[in-house]
Amino acid sequence: MLALAHIVLHAGFCGAIARAPAGTSIALRARVTDRIGRLQVDKVFHFERGDDQEAIVEFDNAFGLYRLDLAAPKYRCSVTDYVYFIPGYDRNIIEKLSDSPAPAPPMPLLLSGTAPQSFLYVQPTFVLFDKSAAICGKPIPQQLPTHIVVENDQDSYYAWLYSDASGNSPQQLTLRLRTPTHQYHYVRIPMSFPVPWGGWPESILLNVTEDMIDGLAGDQVDTLLCPKFWKTSAG
Repeated sequence: MLALAHIVLHAGFCGAIARAPAGTSIALRARVTDRIGRLQVDKVFHFERGDDQEAIVEFDNAFGLYRLDLAAPKYRCSVTDYVYFIPGYDRNIIEKLSDSPAPAPPMPLLLSGTAPQSFLYVQPTFVLFDKSAAICGKPIPQQLPTHIVVENDQDSYYAWLYSDASGNSPQQLTLRLRTPTHQYHYVRIPMSFPVPWGGWPESILLNVTEDMIDGLAGDQVDTLLCPKFWKTSAG
């Protein structure tokens, strides 16, 4: 039997809940649905308003890409997001409830994968370059504006990358890692970007190992590196 992912959800309070008196009982509904709308999780969690500015709830779910909806109906607060779960791994998710009705979430490209603890020390993030100017072994060109959110756990990472809807020119997705001397390695991610719209977010898996990180130690900084063993797969 395939192992489930264990989710620890940190739900930041909206203004209405934050103003509630201490000791107030709050009901928070969490719904997880798949691509065709099938419910995976539908639970109501109850907690008392305390000194913290968030509620922490936990549940298990199968691996894969899902839509997450959180709502506190009494306070008209909600949030919607897309999340990816890795089987057998704990995952911390941080979401902030909104006082107004949750708008339709933008469609991100989700990048996820397992990673050693040392991955945290190199401060991983993803950046974009004009594909025509990004050449393997050459200095990196000017970075393009990028809207990205990255969450790191002890043994995995999760990123939401939002495309600039104003243009569809080919772009090069690149993983940026900081060196011990506070410079940067840039590793080409072999995939097309922006990803064609298909009605549901795309999910890419890129598992990172200690050997992959160590293998960059002697490589040039501020250069587009294209190691063949860095491979992605569709999630």
